[in-house]
Amino acid sequence: MRWATILLLGAMPVCAKAQTAPPSPPPQMRLNVVNVCTPNEAEKKELENALARVPARPIFTSDFEIARGRTTDKQVTSDWVRLRRELAADPSYASVQFSLTASGTHIEEVLVLHAKASRPGEPLQISLEDEVTAEKAADALSTETPPDHIRLERFGRPSLILARCPQTDQQAYQELFRLATERFARFRAALDIHRTVSAELARLKAGPAKKR
Repeated sequence: MRWATILLLGAMPVCAKAQTAPPSPPPQMRLNVVNVCTPNEAEKKELENALARVPARPIFTSDFEIARGRTTDKQVTSDWVRLRRELAADPSYASVQFSLTASGTHIEEVLVLHAKASRPGEPLQISLEDEVTAEKAADALSTETPPDHIRLERFGRPSLILARCPQTDQQAYQELFRLATERFARFRAALDIHRTVSAELARLKAGPAKKR
């Protein structure tokens, strides 16, 4: 019995070693590099097609949503206004959202159109963005600033981005910027941005309503 016990105990480390799982391989990392200054020809065509489907004369339903607020992050206070409208009988896009964020003299405007339905590889939404420096948000609202970023979000694929790059020759992309500027201006006018957003910003300046 003594020898049997010794043999059994001696075999235990071997069994334990045999049952040890092999080390897991390191997780794979995928890095997507986006060329925002000079997208290739296929990406340029995809951006062009998405912009061409943005309605030149937007028509809205009676549904709408307006929100406003003030956010403080790292001692920087931002006032913001967001406006959403539903598009009527448009074949490509279901709704549009305009937002303005004012952080001191830094003003950012973003127009986002959400696609009606998306399949893998198709657009989810397209956004047009501009950033300006102004003493007051009202100054930015009264000025037609062209968008400096065009972003196309795609279902199951990386985003496509075209940005204005002053140090890069972007002559081949001027038609895209022209089309984006035209659509941006038409939606600002159709949404009556100057009046509606100015009114909401004025309410923010006045502070919250006092309880009676």
